[in-house]
Amino acid sequence: MYGRNINFTLLAPSLWAIVQAIGSNVEEDKYKRMLFKTGDNNGFIIEVFENINIAGKKIETMKAMQGLSEQAMAKVSIQEGSIIKN
Repeated sequence: MYGRNINFTLLAPSLWAIVQAIGSNVEEDKYKRMLFKTGDNNGFIIEVFENINIAGKKIETMKAMQGLSEQAMAKVSIQEGSIIKN
């Protein structure tokens, strides 16, 4: 299992409509995406993949959020990693 966490701070609360279009909740067989709001301008998107190969193919959400950052509409940080197996 592999995961991606996209943290963001929006320049304005009105940008939430864009984020909701980008990061709406999805649940598929090998992929899950969840959008969380932590404040008027803040939140995070969690993506869970069956493996790293699927994560490498499903980069649309990450690219869209990075686009908001490039346009100075949001501050975005991204972390990725594999699940720790006991």
